[in-house]
Amino acid sequence: MKKEKLLLFFMTAFCFNMAASFVHPVTPTLIVERSLDSSMFGVALAAMMTMNFLFSPFWGRLCAYVPTKRIMLICCVGYAAGQLLFGSAYTEAAVVGGRMFAGIFTGGVFTAMSNYVINLSGSDTGLRGRRLVVLTTIQNVGSACGYFVGGMLGLLSVWTAFIVQVICLVSSGIGYMLFCKDDTGNKPKPQKRLSVKDVNPFAAFLGARNFMTPLLAMVFMIVAISAIGQNSYEQCFNYYIKDQYGMSSAYNGMFKAGIACLTLALNSTVSMYLQKNTDINKTFLYILAVCTALICSVLIFRGQIVFIAVYIIYSSVMVLRLPLLQAMSAAQSTPETSNAVMGFYQSMNSLGGIFGALFAGLIYSRNPMYPFILAFIAFLVSTLIGIAYRKMYAGNRK
Repeated sequence: MKKEKLLLFFMTAFCFNMAASFVHPVTPTLIVERSLDSSMFGVALAAMMTMNFLFSPFWGRLCAYVPTKRIMLICCVGYAAGQLLFGSAYTEAAVVGGRMFAGIFTGGVFTAMSNYVINLSGSDTGLRGRRLVVLTTIQNVGSACGYFVGGMLGLLSVWTAFIVQVICLVSSGIGYMLFCKDDTGNKPKPQKRLSVKDVNPFAAFLGARNFMTPLLAMVFMIVAISAIGQNSYEQCFNYYIKDQYGMSSAYNGMFKAGIACLTLALNSTVSMYLQKNTDINKTFLYILAVCTALICSVLIFRGQIVFIAVYIIYSSVMVLRLPLLQAMSAAQSTPETSNAVMGFYQSMNSLGGIFGALFAGLIYSRNPMYPFILAFIAFLVSTLIGIAYRKMYAGNRK
């Protein structure tokens, strides 16, 4: 029964992640059609990521008190409402407002999904790691498929993509509530009742001092800084191919379909191999190094075909780092702190997304290649921190 519930959860997670990406390929079109400032493609995402950053620790803490499936329902509905506001916006202020409202809830869905998998995996770290790989694969393949579907919907109209997204997000929330197990019995009972102070997202964020260690702090630094590179590259690529090459949202969708296939292949082979047969606290560094090298090649070789091919390969390899860093974070937590750790992990991912998306949007107008340079620097710094982490980790094991 437990496996059946987990399978239904993964199927719902795939649908949610597809829906979450429906409007990404049409966002550049929305900006152009409604005569908004070109920087909005980065500023709007940064606004959403800011709220994601602030509220993810709160959702992580709330997971200890409330059935995780209930949080997923609430956040899916809130996310859908925010996207409805975004799709209805015709001014920069309205776009930012809609994205900020959605951002309050997006981090809650992703934090709750990770916690659900961890809670149902018990103390078996190997099983937990493999299930996190499955979840991350589903998230990224679903997102890539969502880009493809969204790109096709965008050919009809921008509004069509938004309406379909809202319907699917709400349906996913209902699916989580109906199909997921109540995980209350799978997590430690909190020692104190939830207070008004705990509802404060800033208080939840400050609560990180209760579980933070030097190694965990370095993992979170890698998560945040590599997220700067990921979001700078991702956001600018989407806008770049429309602005520089005149490609429609359908092309973006087709590229994502290719990424979905390659991501599925790499996660089902390379990622599973690393989880089962290697010490991921050491081998994660190779993934960061490969991402850094791929972005560097974009700066050296400027041809259109190379530019697109490298993006597809990079996007698939980059996904490999996510379950490794998640598993590294979870391994350094306790059953009492795992929910909070996953909330903080999502918050750090959002923190990097804030700066990556915002800087990408602001510096693109000066030179379209600047965001890609920023992405390279971010991954290079992450790799250097990874080297320091690996040395500290090896020293602690002696």
